Amino acid sequence: LNGTFLQIHLHAEQSMYTSEFGESVVMGCKFNPKPSYPHPDLNVTWHWINSDSVQDVIRLDNGVPRSESPKYRGRVQLLTEELAEGWAKLKMSSLRISDAGKYQCVVHSADGADYKTIALSVEASYKSVTKHIERAATGDEVLITCQSEGYPKSTVEWQNGNLKTLNPNTTAESTPDQIFRITSQIKVSSSEKNNYTCKFTKDGSSATIYIPDEIPLSPAKSDAVIIILCIAVIVAFVSVGVVTYRRRKGNQSVPQFSTDRNAYISCVVLQTEMLVSNKMMGNNLVRC
Repeated sequence: LNGTFLQIHLHAEQSMYTSEFGESVVMGCKFNPKPSYPHPDLNVTWHWINSDSVQDVIRLDNGVPRSESPKYRGRVQLLTEELAEGWAKLKMSSLRISDAGKYQCVVHSADGADYKTIALSVEASYKSVTKHIERAATGDEVLITCQSEGYPKSTVEWQNGNLKTLNPNTTAESTPDQIFRITSQIKVSSSEKNNYTCKFTKDGSSATIYIPDEIPLSPAKSDAVIIILCIAVIVAFVSVGVVTYRRRKGNQSVPQFSTDRNAYISCVVLQTEMLVSNKMMGNNLVRC
């Protein structure tokens, strides 16, 4: 088209569009004079271009929009209702990171031809930050992890509750959708009461971890708690059974049962104390 006398004139609605990964965008260029539509001489083409190739996105031939590229098929529309108003508008849905780049809007009519180039940027916000805490293999420390996905790549800043900046270990990997999965970790003392905040600088998403409140129980302690709760339930059932038995017998004396009951409950309490103090070894557990 360079060097050709152009009687039709185009101008881009915007020179640059920015949209979100997975969302939609409508890009447009205005042409003048506008022919009546449908018009057999009106042809509109949208190209995606880079330094070494040009790829058709969608084109209007003889009044029918067609998209032949597998990359865009089913995701692009030429808004034909806008053509009568002199607008060549392209709608793209389910945006991918690879959709970013330069697009060329080309309009041919009986009055001539013209084109405009428009840039599209596709970003992915670091919306959801997941946090994870685990005890270090050795020492009195815990490993705190923050992870999120987005595009373009983001750095991660860490501060503690005293606003002291910390140095994390941060890594990035690319997902099949071409967005970045950012993982950032710090190691801190498990005995020091403090809070730690990770912040993804690209868009400010963050998460805060509270130590020691959010440190998970070790497996041994967790098992002990479960055992204690189970024993408490058993003791409760025994007590209810005793009360029910006494009500049925009225005032009948049951000294031997009462004695056995008290001995059993004392034994269960002793078992609980041994479990809590981690003295349950081999056959040393008192049997009731």
